[in-house]
Amino acid sequence: MPQTIGLVVLAGLISAGLFLALLTGLPGMVLLAYLVQLPLMFIGLTMGLTGSVVAMVVAVLVIGVIAGAVAAVIYAMVQGLPALVVVRQALLSRQTGAGVEWYPPGLLLAQLTVVAALGIAAAFFLFLGEPGGLHGAIEGFLTTALTELGALDVEAGVPPELARWVFLFPGLMASSWLIMVVINALLAQAMAVRVGWNRRPTPDFAALELPAWLWPAVAAAVVLALLGEGLGFLGSSMLIVLTVPYVFLGLAVIHALTRRWARPGLARLAIYGTIALLGWPILGVLLLGLVEDWAHLRRRFV
Repeated sequence: MPQTIGLVVLAGLISAGLFLALLTGLPGMVLLAYLVQLPLMFIGLTMGLTGSVVAMVVAVLVIGVIAGAVAAVIYAMVQGLPALVVVRQALLSRQTGAGVEWYPPGLLLAQLTVVAALGIAAAFFLFLGEPGGLHGAIEGFLTTALTELGALDVEAGVPPELARWVFLFPGLMASSWLIMVVINALLAQAMAVRVGWNRRPTPDFAALELPAWLWPAVAAAVVLALLGEGLGFLGSSMLIVLTVPYVFLGLAVIHALTRRWARPGLARLAIYGTIALLGWPILGVLLLGLVEDWAHLRRRFV
């Protein structure tokens, strides 16, 4: 028992340390923000939800003492609570005639995606009373940040490139958060399996399935995006994050397809490397995921 408590407290301290490292503003520290949830998820997937809750409380207290209440609340809302949701849902199971059925990862991914989209909507309505709304707030933030970094001359006017980034910013930030949650969950499960402490088996990524109700959410975002300024900005931002699950679905198709190849690991490494290097192939993966959701391509070669 003392050893278990010690590990839980250590996980909270590590998570808090990673979060506080981001607040230093030092170059490279931003990457550590992607691992803030990892200790909480690892403890949860090995010791249960209670362990994650205690670890998060420890982290919140440490951050509150060092960085203040606002930082502690931001940590709890953006990092801590999502990690608890992942742990809780991932450990849900039920007994069926075929054995133990675990909570579907595709359903959890869709639920997190909707949370991210609702976060954009909440920010949009929160800034309605400000000049320019959320769009104006983001433009002001990026202008100030780039000016301080010496990458923008305000006197020369706002370049068109900045306007493009302002338009994409909410969707990209929400998508980054969603991908961060997924990466931490995958790493936490892999670590749990590696040490032999995992409470559930690792889901088969190649068998990922998305719930049918995600399509109406995408359709609603498309309708909003067509309404022009204001709601159009909201709809476009939500649409960006709502397509992320279909990127994962496209990658699942690739994983299923490459299983039949002589060296599947090397093939996937080449595909992921190409996507990371060029960027634009991710659009092809998205298209593949959208097609798979309707045509069920994997049934033809699994």
